[in-house]
Amino acid sequence: MESVYTTYLSVIRQACCSSADADANIDTAITIRPEEVHALAVLSQEHRTAPFLLPFFHGTDCYASLRQQTKNMMLNYYQIEHFTHTTVSLLEKEHISCYLLKGLSLADCYPVPEYRKLGDLDLYISDKEDFDRAKCILASHGYLEEEELSDHHITYQYRFSKTGRSFLLELHYRVIGLYQYSRANEIVDEVFSANRPGHCHQTICGYSYTVLPPTEYAFYQIHHMLKHYLYSGFGIRLLCDFTLYLNRHAGEIDFDRIHTWCRESRILHLYEIILESCRIYLGLSDTIDPEIHYSHADCEQFVQQILKDGDMGTDTSSSLVGSSSYQKVNFASCLKEGHTQMKVRFPKACHYPVLWPFLWGVTFFCFLKNTYTVRNTTFLQTLRDFKKSNQKTHLIKIFENSER
Repeated sequence: MESVYTTYLSVIRQACCSSADADANIDTAITIRPEEVHALAVLSQEHRTAPFLLPFFHGTDCYASLRQQTKNMMLNYYQIEHFTHTTVSLLEKEHISCYLLKGLSLADCYPVPEYRKLGDLDLYISDKEDFDRAKCILASHGYLEEEELSDHHITYQYRFSKTGRSFLLELHYRVIGLYQYSRANEIVDEVFSANRPGHCHQTICGYSYTVLPPTEYAFYQIHHMLKHYLYSGFGIRLLCDFTLYLNRHAGEIDFDRIHTWCRESRILHLYEIILESCRIYLGLSDTIDPEIHYSHADCEQFVQQILKDGDMGTDTSSSLVGSSSYQKVNFASCLKEGHTQMKVRFPKACHYPVLWPFLWGVTFFCFLKNTYTVRNTTFLQTLRDFKKSNQKTHLIKIFENSER
């Protein structure tokens, strides 16, 4: 592994293991060499981890930039916190229960919650009637629905009139998008159905939020990482989330159930490489699910890919939404992926096979249009990127590289 990656991971590992007083816990054994400063600053920016590297950058020409990034992240934390409380309170007044996913909930596991970069707000409503009511309530209170192709959530934008700041809400009716491997979808539906997950309460900044129980929450995080891995890759932040969450809640998690769910979904290899990578590089306790292990060489390759991808990946503008892993990418697999995208685009109409030829045509037209106007690339380059992205799955054997 490149020395700059080794140094960077040492800093992140220490941040995951430190107390809230970050400056008092700087490991003097971590030495930032002058020739690594700029490369580390770039990694910090790409992975949104400026607060963790800031104490090591005193006296460098990158210090001011990292300090500003840290201030922006902390300000954003409190703005998202206010938006979260505003939105959840609005739904609770109408007796609509929702689960808080990611965001503030995972930031609370960090030594300094404000140091976790927050993006949009994710809420999951498991009851269909409540979900439909929530849509009407949000629309009547100034939440504007955005046009977005998604098979598991609706996106809203909300603007605060006093500040002019806009925030995004992803309102989930499924916790995660559909896979081509049907058994994985069935397991997700079984675990997170309206009458299954149960709920826990988490107090954040003085307010109580409903969250998934620890076992289900850990399983959700695995799927969240899988979706990002199949799509565009994910940054070190998701591994930090998983490490800190397990370190806090391991005693409340039924790991045998997670093994069963992962095995039946054919994503056990993903869980194994994530868990082992968190142990090696981020300080996950060796006592957590100790029978699970993975090749250290593969873990190194996996983490290097994550560091190259940046926060949530660097190829989102030109990548296809890969829904599965294929043994090889050829004409047949492209047709199968196209059929999956048709079902995502037309979730209701796809139930009528007589309409498929028409829906395939519309889906292909939209694909071509997006290729040249949104991705700003070419048809052939998009297919090359799809093939390259699919190669990632062979490291982990997602869905056993099955084309079923």
